[in-house]
Amino acid sequence: MGKIITLTVVGVAIVGAIVWLEKPVAISECHNKNVANIFDLSFSDKKGVCHKIQEYKAPVTVVNSWASWCPFCVEELPNLEKLAREYPNISVVAINRGEDPQKAIAFTKEKKIGAASHTLFDPEDYFYKYIKGFGMPETVFLGEKGEILFHKRGVMSYDEMTQTIQMLLSKVQPATATESSSVCLGNNGVCGSVEHKTK
Repeated sequence: MGKIITLTVVGVAIVGAIVWLEKPVAISECHNKNVANIFDLSFSDKKGVCHKIQEYKAPVTVVNSWASWCPFCVEELPNLEKLAREYPNISVVAINRGEDPQKAIAFTKEKKIGAASHTLFDPEDYFYKYIKGFGMPETVFLGEKGEILFHKRGVMSYDEMTQTIQMLLSKVQPATATESSSVCLGNNGVCGSVEHKTK
């Protein structure tokens, strides 16, 4: 009888610990009013701690805006994760755009995003507005002072990511070109191809 009580108490303790560990964490709203430099923008991690983009500064910092409703973002996220693994001298930050934080966190767990890259959450959509986004995904490549070296609107292939990184690390500015990209417009998930100028 004593063993049964002991096993019951241990079982309840284990279940309680699992429930406590899996409880939703409140995502903090970070202060982003009147920010002059992109490095000063601050977003919450999955534990509710605010981080400035500057904390991830590297010779090239890749910052991507994504959402789970955007199929091109979903296609691109694993490539960003691979880029972070294969280029340890750069930094990759994936910022969720305006979604319910718990939904976004569950999505990153399911897709195994965030092991090599840094995943932050922006329920107020400050980052997207700051970079004057118009489609999804949007990716900026930053220099060490927070200057935007290259801004890609739309999905990037892994080859395009690595070519851009190699050019920027070599201090070669990617050429301005008109190209067709796959993007999702707005929050309603309207997706298609657009032609636009890139820097």
